[in-house]
Amino acid sequence: MPDVAFPTFHLPGVALGELIDFGDGNGNRHARLRVPSVTPTLLDQAVAAITTARDGYLADLPAKRIVEVIDTAIGRWLEPDYPLRRRAEELLPAVTGYSMEMLQQAIPDQLRAFTADGLIALVEAELGSLEALDRREGPRLVAHVLAGNIPAVAAESIVRGLLVKSAGLVKASSRDPLFPALFAQSLAEVDPQLAAAIAVVPWKGGNDELDRAALREADAVIAYGGSSAIEAVRRLTHDDAVFVEHGPRISFAAIGREALTEDRLASLAEDAAWDVSLFDQQGCVAPHAIYVEQDGQITPFRFAEVLAAAMERFQQRFPRARLGTEAAAEVQTQRGRWELLRSADGGPTLFQSKGSTAWTVVLDNRDVELRPSCLNRFVRVVPLDDLSALPAALQGMRPYLQTAGVATAEEHLPGLSAALEASGVTRVCGMGTMQYPPASWRHDGQPNLLPLLR
Repeated sequence: MPDVAFPTFHLPGVALGELIDFGDGNGNRHARLRVPSVTPTLLDQAVAAITTARDGYLADLPAKRIVEVIDTAIGRWLEPDYPLRRRAEELLPAVTGYSMEMLQQAIPDQLRAFTADGLIALVEAELGSLEALDRREGPRLVAHVLAGNIPAVAAESIVRGLLVKSAGLVKASSRDPLFPALFAQSLAEVDPQLAAAIAVVPWKGGNDELDRAALREADAVIAYGGSSAIEAVRRLTHDDAVFVEHGPRISFAAIGREALTEDRLASLAEDAAWDVSLFDQQGCVAPHAIYVEQDGQITPFRFAEVLAAAMERFQQRFPRARLGTEAAAEVQTQRGRWELLRSADGGPTLFQSKGSTAWTVVLDNRDVELRPSCLNRFVRVVPLDDLSALPAALQGMRPYLQTAGVATAEEHLPGLSAALEASGVTRVCGMGTMQYPPASWRHDGQPNLLPLLR
């Protein structure tokens, strides 16, 4: 297929486009990005342009108007025929590896959190009212360092910066340099002056010269990524800047015996398959393990069996990304490990996609401790005698805990939620909604706007 031009930059007053190759000549689909040279001078020019736009327009814009602009842009993304959405759906599969079917479903579903109702709920939860936001002052410049594993996270970070009326220098990840630029472009369609306070520039992380140039004037930094990437950004951030990090996290699900009934089994399994499979567990809100209480009408084995069938249906509808050699080998290695354990003592039971590494469900009756999986739709189902044993199972991952998807009797929910919060969990939600936090969620347990305001 021929090269197709698409934007990976959003620089006010500068028209830039990139190229992508869809094939390697052997029938394989790959994305090869060709980017122009990003230099410290280019970043200095971008910072000068967006801070000027912020000082001359965004800083004095009422919060109500900012919400209206964002809501209008998001509303366009929710329309199937919106040109930028169609562009994203056309090109993101080759850029990110995610299937078109999954992106078509997931991107609008995740962006829906940032419509006006969600944004107003966010501001009211932290400040009481939109008017209170107008009485606070945000940073002149926020540097957003994105990880690129989940496209809509770029929108979340950009929106946070706009709500506090800050210019935003967005370092797009090489994993996804496309969506942040398209989202900024959608804002520019609604209000060009507001979008002039945003610059989206992609470059490969670890370049100290470029990173220093990007962070030199930042009054606040919002950084996403692994531990080493976060620490590298922190090292280059000046001491007076606010530093907000979103590093590695682990999530899980828990099902109480009261929820394990025949009439709920199918929907529980579908919800769990959705939580595990969306974006191939690459996001921090995807569960690595599902704890299932014993002595319910449905056994943990039966739940794992039905979950496996639901994972296969999800795969047929939303194919998993094609894995690289290393990631595929890791799935096979983990499968082999569980097979050996099963043959040794008849313990764990393995359910897996036939002829592929598309999904794996392990019924693990040996070890209740929460551990990271190898991702890519690989999940443990862990029987528990009682959910009261859950805090002990979570203890080793306490610094990294984030979301718990829960299905249990309503009368048990307050006590379970309190126990999970005491264990370090920062969000409890219903199963099937783990991948869709609202705009007002306390990401990693911290407020979204207050750390950026004075």
